[in-house]
Amino acid sequence: MSLIDAGRDLTVATRSRLSETEASALVARLFGIKGRAHRLDGEYDENFRIDSADKAYVLKVAAPGERADLVDVQVAALRHLKQGNPRVARTEIDGVTRWVRLLDFVPGVLMADVSPQSAPLLRSLGAKIASIDLALSDFDHQAAHRELQWDLLRTSQLTEDARRITGARGQIATTLLQRIELEVLPIAERLQRQVIHGDPNDYNVIVAEDRVVALIDFGDVVHSATVCDLAIATAYAMTGKNDPLGAAAHVVAGYDAVLRLEDAERRVLFPLILARLLMSVVISAARKERAPDEAYYTVHEERAWRVLEQLHQVPFEIAQHVILSEAKDLLSPPGDSSAGDGDILSRRRALLGANLSLSYEKPLHIVRGWKQYLYDADGREFLDAYNNVAHVGHSHPRVVEAVARQMAVLNTNTRYLHENVLEYAERLRAKLPEPLRGGVCWFVNSGSEANELALRLARAFTGQRDVIVMEGGYHGNTQRMIEVSPYKFNGPGGEGCPPDVHVVPIPDVYRRRLQRHPERSEGSVVAVAVAALRKRDRAPSAFLVESLPSVAGQIVLPPGYLRDAFAAVRSAGGVCVVDEVQVGLGRVGSEFWGFELQDVVPDIVVMGKPLGNGQPLGAVVTTREIATAFANGMEYFNTFGGNPVSAAAGLAVLDVLEDEGLQHNAQDVGSYLLEQLRELQTRHAVIGDVRGAGFFIGVELVSDRETLEPATQETSAVVNGLKESGILTGTEGPHHNVIKIRPPMCFDRGNADSLVDRLDAVLTRSSLL
Repeated sequence: MSLIDAGRDLTVATRSRLSETEASALVARLFGIKGRAHRLDGEYDENFRIDSADKAYVLKVAAPGERADLVDVQVAALRHLKQGNPRVARTEIDGVTRWVRLLDFVPGVLMADVSPQSAPLLRSLGAKIASIDLALSDFDHQAAHRELQWDLLRTSQLTEDARRITGARGQIATTLLQRIELEVLPIAERLQRQVIHGDPNDYNVIVAEDRVVALIDFGDVVHSATVCDLAIATAYAMTGKNDPLGAAAHVVAGYDAVLRLEDAERRVLFPLILARLLMSVVISAARKERAPDEAYYTVHEERAWRVLEQLHQVPFEIAQHVILSEAKDLLSPPGDSSAGDGDILSRRRALLGANLSLSYEKPLHIVRGWKQYLYDADGREFLDAYNNVAHVGHSHPRVVEAVARQMAVLNTNTRYLHENVLEYAERLRAKLPEPLRGGVCWFVNSGSEANELALRLARAFTGQRDVIVMEGGYHGNTQRMIEVSPYKFNGPGGEGCPPDVHVVPIPDVYRRRLQRHPERSEGSVVAVAVAALRKRDRAPSAFLVESLPSVAGQIVLPPGYLRDAFAAVRSAGGVCVVDEVQVGLGRVGSEFWGFELQDVVPDIVVMGKPLGNGQPLGAVVTTREIATAFANGMEYFNTFGGNPVSAAAGLAVLDVLEDEGLQHNAQDVGSYLLEQLRELQTRHAVIGDVRGAGFFIGVELVSDRETLEPATQETSAVVNGLKESGILTGTEGPHHNVIKIRPPMCFDRGNADSLVDRLDAVLTRSSLL
């Protein structure tokens, strides 16, 4: 017999439905209360709100055939909890004997109808579940010792009905059921048991003033593992959330603060959460075959599937760590993690360098990330349209698992043989065109280190020192990188351009900087710099350029620019170094590398930020000819560069990019976002230009479209306004008037709509029309 067959599965066809008028008459006859009845939802019982002159009640009319002891255990549990004054009667309705109860009505709203659900609300849910578990710990009733289809300890009996689910979802259900059985059954006997509510789903939770005030409907009360109530409530709290594990962490923290979880309960918590979600989808699938028109049976199904599809690949150990993380914080000694943002800011100022900048006028205290979302210490959600380091999404489970798995085994340097770094080098080279595809790799820890190494390679190959760079360029934070970054050496605290560095104008098409020489091709300004060097009997070692300049204002180079520039540099014996730190790995959408938009192949490619999805990882790839010149007898060694853990992260990032189609997503959603922003430009004169490729987008704000006067203060106000509305962006450009949009690659069309809608609202509120 399947679990569905073993349960109480009463359909509408077996019920004798009462009208609201009949319900009013019934409550008057049985309990002497005159009031007006309003039908409420219910799965088995018929429920009505009764509004009398001085009080509101809930009338519950049990389905025909309901057992007396099951009615009694519900009433006894409510009385034990001192939850109102439940009254019970037995009567005939249309010749059928039925149990009738009258309960006090609890004012508030269903948690299912509360959106968004704040961190304090989720914590209060956990606290309420814990307080009820505590109160029921000394309660018992024979009827509670029953077989119940929703008892999480019977999840293994779902296997037969899970076969009704086909395709990818069927595979998810089968795999998870096997994992749950392996995780839960061996320690099930160690779990604390008692009578529990049995079904604290969000339609049974009452909320008032952003806190949970009561649980209703004790129809599934059962003697089972105490932790099951927490698992059930948490499962439903996770539905509809962009960060389901983060939501779970708040519920668990609230529970743990009231009733400390035992070690065995912590071990099985995440598997039991998945068990409840699986019960929802499996039981719904079975019931749909019997009563396809009964909406109540499937009310949770699609929401549960969305969570299962998000989490089925997350290793249990990682999920457990996340959902227990907030509980650990609450158990820390005072002052360890409970300091307010003001205290944290003061400590930062005292402990860290004063020139370490913070974003936004009111800095954010970010504690968690998941996919394209970040979460602050208060649980507020922010759509991240800013951080290109978490390339495939914050806390991507495949990257996390790869790093954790390798760290648990070995992490050392490249003085020893290891497959990870070799496989990663092969995979990375395969993404490049010839001759780089057959070239040589070095691994470092950052884009700064990678650019340093690239210039050493160029100098070794050419025997020259001079470097040509682009106005507004930024290539890193080391001393040499500051010396070749006009953004730094011409900015505050800078010492000006060094004698061996030569700056060419940036081809900012919008600002028409190149109209000074309209007869020249845009890339010929590099030829002018090369010619100036030759007149002094010097030659460039390298032309170092970002394929799409970022801090210069999210610039897209005009067609042919790099072709002409590369030709001029190579004619003088120099090498062409492309900095892909900001835009590599498919960010531009149509191509995997930014330089491919220009139909060129550099001599050296520099990579950084996105490679490790947050794990420090940079890389340099060059031709064998240049690599041979660099091997001059001096050892190159980097303690952490190419370590097995970083290589594992890099491999996982490449896997996710391919398996999840994220480059295509950048092309599709990025193009859509550009279209929507350009439509917004027609309605707001402050938007002077919208430019970009894929998920590399700049929105330039000007106070006058004719003079192109930068709207610097307005841009700052807009970015801070977006932050307050839950969207994270940044400012860029020499005038700090460009809104920088570089989201994780999993950013979707719904996210794009949210960004544009809120940008529209912020611009409208600011009267920047």
